[in-house]
Amino acid sequence: MSRPRTDGGTEVDPERYARFDTRAGNPAMTPDGRLLVSNHPFPYGDAPDYRVVEYVDDETVRPFPNEAWSTPPGDDGVGIHQLIGLRADPDGMVRILDIGNPAEGHLPKLVSWDTTTDRLHRVDHVPAHATTELSFMQDFAYDAVRNAIYIADLGLSDEPSDPGDPALVALDLDTGRTRRVIEDHPSVLPEDGVTPIIEGDPVVQENAAGEYEPISAGLDGITIDPAFEWVYYCGITTESVYRIRAADLLDETLSDAELDDRIERYGDKEVCDGITVDTAGNVYITDMTNNAIGVTRPSGEYEIIARDDEKFLWPDGFCCGPDGHIYVTVTQLHRAPPFNRGEEESYHPFELFRFESLAPVTVGR
Repeated sequence: MSRPRTDGGTEVDPERYARFDTRAGNPAMTPDGRLLVSNHPFPYGDAPDYRVVEYVDDETVRPFPNEAWSTPPGDDGVGIHQLIGLRADPDGMVRILDIGNPAEGHLPKLVSWDTTTDRLHRVDHVPAHATTELSFMQDFAYDAVRNAIYIADLGLSDEPSDPGDPALVALDLDTGRTRRVIEDHPSVLPEDGVTPIIEGDPVVQENAAGEYEPISAGLDGITIDPAFEWVYYCGITTESVYRIRAADLLDETLSDAELDDRIERYGDKEVCDGITVDTAGNVYITDMTNNAIGVTRPSGEYEIIARDDEKFLWPDGFCCGPDGHIYVTVTQLHRAPPFNRGEEESYHPFELFRFESLAPVTVGR
């Protein structure tokens, strides 16, 4: 439930919905209410047994869609190397974005699983020309009108200060045609002077010299509005949300310069990881540095709508449920070894919360 504040803002009251033994990355909820989560590729200790799991209760999960597809690929190619990006469509299709294993020559792929028939629907491979040596395709948005996906390629480098050639990748699922666009545009790059600070300390990563320095990361959050008109996206260490029309991302007649000219700065935000959007144009932000959930309004103004300095330690990924709630994972990544000087200081279990959206999250609700 949301309620007005005395300062004119709005508050929501998130409730804990699920707990996991493993670090849940992105959530997804099917039309019939099945909760799925990806297991984060930056784990504590040993890697989790399964790449995607379905939540049964706080003590039980099961591999999704089955053990073969939820474990690393064998010689037959069945399985997932690593992932964060996970989405469930209103028609029951679940889409899993395998980041791949670039070091061993395995390119990213999109696995689409039909939960209405419990069968593999299709596998779409991201072609080499749409990737780079630093590609890390960690999240995406699905466009049901154009049957396309738009991937946020964050790019990962050994140097925390190297943005890694971030770009959007547009994949037309009808034709298979794939475009790498907006590469190294200011909207996908980190912003100077923006440092993620959580629990009083900067989030750091080890560089090639063995020294630790604050991370500087660009394109990460991506979503599409419920009418499938606008794609919204943002970087991690930035204070801006951008958007561009979905149709433009697929329009191969537009030059790079023409496409860049169609990018709009939508509004302010804080350092964040995930985003989603409702029918009123409220862009929800996983506000890492404030241990909060925030909203970028259509006016461009940013406000915090929920904060908890004990529970919201690196809020991460969103999904919208058929019940009108927004679900959000909390990953504590700043306490994980890659970002915590090699130390694992996360507490268990990892939690997932939900709250009522400020406006409907699907058209017609």
